[in-house]
Amino acid sequence: SLFLRRSQFYGHLTNQLGRFKTLRALDLSNNTVNGPIPLSLGQIANLEYLDLSNNKLNGTVSEIHFLNLTQLLVFRAHGNSLVFKINPNWVPPFQLAFLELRSCHLGPRFPLWLQSQKKLYYLDISSTRISAKIPRGFWNSIFQYDYLNVSGNQIYGGVPKFDSPSVPLITTPSLLGSIFDLSNNALSGSIFHLICQGENFSKNIEFLKLSKNHFSEDIPDCWMNWPRLRMLNLGNNNFTGSLPMSIGALNSLMSLNLRNNRLSGIIPTSFRNLSILKALDMGENELVGNIPTWIGETFSRLMILNLRSNKFHGDFPIQLCRLGSLQILDVAYNSLSGTIPRCINNFSAMATTDSSDPNSGIFYASSGDNEIVEDALLVTKGFLVEYNSILNLVRSIDISKNNFSGEIPVEVTNLQGLQSLNLSHNLFTGRIPDNIGVMRSIESLDFSANQLSGQIPQSMSNLSFLNYLNLSNNNLNGEIPSSTQLQSFGASSFAGNDLCGAPLSNCTEKNILIPEDENGSGNEDDDEDGVDWLLYISMALGFVVGFWCFIGPLLIKRRWRYKYCHFLDRLWDGCFVRKCYQIFHVCTCVFYVLNQ
Repeated sequence: SLFLRRSQFYGHLTNQLGRFKTLRALDLSNNTVNGPIPLSLGQIANLEYLDLSNNKLNGTVSEIHFLNLTQLLVFRAHGNSLVFKINPNWVPPFQLAFLELRSCHLGPRFPLWLQSQKKLYYLDISSTRISAKIPRGFWNSIFQYDYLNVSGNQIYGGVPKFDSPSVPLITTPSLLGSIFDLSNNALSGSIFHLICQGENFSKNIEFLKLSKNHFSEDIPDCWMNWPRLRMLNLGNNNFTGSLPMSIGALNSLMSLNLRNNRLSGIIPTSFRNLSILKALDMGENELVGNIPTWIGETFSRLMILNLRSNKFHGDFPIQLCRLGSLQILDVAYNSLSGTIPRCINNFSAMATTDSSDPNSGIFYASSGDNEIVEDALLVTKGFLVEYNSILNLVRSIDISKNNFSGEIPVEVTNLQGLQSLNLSHNLFTGRIPDNIGVMRSIESLDFSANQLSGQIPQSMSNLSFLNYLNLSNNNLNGEIPSSTQLQSFGASSFAGNDLCGAPLSNCTEKNILIPEDENGSGNEDDDEDGVDWLLYISMALGFVVGFWCFIGPLLIKRRWRYKYCHFLDRLWDGCFVRKCYQIFHVCTCVFYVLNQ
């Protein structure tokens, strides 16, 4: 055996490898070896274990490379740029147990020689550019796999009825658990035969990923045959109908992802049996009714709750405040109403930035180069972003596009680990909490399209990590607090308010309001009343002075009074004579025109 893993080797593989006739194991993984695989490798007749993964190998691999490898059991070559050009009719001289070719170039045709591998229990041919149907012979052999990953290709067609569903599963010790991954392909039709046939197969699978395909029809209702399932991902398909009651029988389930389908109806009460659930994503469907209160009463370990873009209505259940482990809450684009409960500060996982405990994360298993982690689609900073490996670090609340009303509870500022907060397009009133500046981890803040009033709190200038802000279309007024962070945003972040100051126009006296006193009740009304009284007094004094300056002399001086009256008479007579002359002139012109 020759184990040289992570030995910092580089350069080409020597063509003298074929001289090691007695070599049984060769591990050159995780080095920087480049160039092609020498043909002489196929002469090592006793070789059982071959690991060339995670190097810089390139070139073509053909059946000649495996000519005499009759004892080969394990072959790993993922993480290279190898192109496999195998004759479609080739029958390998070996019976593999473990094959990992992830990210190599196998396609476009499906490797038919895999159908001859009757002892193969671990197969990873994900992202290998296959664009073809899966042969029926391969479908009939899927029950033998403990780990099957064909994701990230362009495999199309449907799942057929299996000829031999009772074939026993080959079970082997695995740190990852049994995995069946057909995600990210173009498969279509019903999944009934896959889910409801082959109990020996389904009872051992722990991770089932069929997401990002074109599967349709109803989700089958026979999940009681999958007792060990820990992750179920059917998201991004075209499933219709209601949610199957039997999903509630999956007592080991930790992650349920049904997002972006056309599922309808209510969430079945049987789902409350999923007591160890960590992630629940049913966003982008057509589910109706109230958000069940038992979600908060039962799912004490829940870390992700995504019910986005459905037809839920009613209040925000106060029971959700019991979800102390919740890191991501997304109920945007529904018809929810009422106020946000003040107990929202009970989301204790959002109140801290500490993610040091690996057992508390949204992470399930890893083995070697493979790992199974949760993924989530979130709208943050105005964009739709998919998180996976760093999901454990994300803390987000999105309740936008609903009918929530009332004031923003000041308790939300206790969630100091929160990175994204979106309350936009609701009916919130009142002021932005004055101490919002304590939320030092905030990177994205969207309060747009509400009815918020008052001034922007000065403490907002303390949000040093803030790189997306939208306060537009509210009733905010006054001067924008001065800080490097706030002035870095464009005018659109503050549009539709009565705000001033950079990045908007400079403030004038009418923009600036007199600040309130410490008790929150300002002196503005008192000051306005004082101004009004001064105005009235000035008007009265002006009238009195003007009246007596003009009328007084006329009353006292008789001569002035006569002259003033005589002046008015002459003015009147002059106006009367002038008016009569104008009328006479007009009549003369009219008479002249009529006689022509």
